[in-house]
Amino acid sequence: MFRNSSYDRILAKELQDPEFAKEFLMGLMEGEEGLLLLDSLKHTIRRMGIKEFAEMSGIPEKSISRMLHCETIPKIETLDEYLAPFGLRTKIGLEEVA
Repeated sequence: MFRNSSYDRILAKELQDPEFAKEFLMGLMEGEEGLLLLDSLKHTIRRMGIKEFAEMSGIPEKSISRMLHCETIPKIETLDEYLAPFGLRTKIGLEEVA
């Protein structure tokens, strides 16, 4: 996804702030779109820019690009690496069904 409009450039700049990026990511899941975590993460990284996310996260651009284009679900540990720059991590729980 290329950033070619002024909106995209402004959003990409605002996403450099980890707190703003976290709220953007959470909003994609909780908002009207109701995206799944992985889809929200991919959308946020694309809007932010792969290079910019690589600088923020320390994850190589090649690995990020692979994750964005891969159809498989990453391991929890890998997902946590991608969530760390946003101050987030995964949490899995079970509850008994009555």
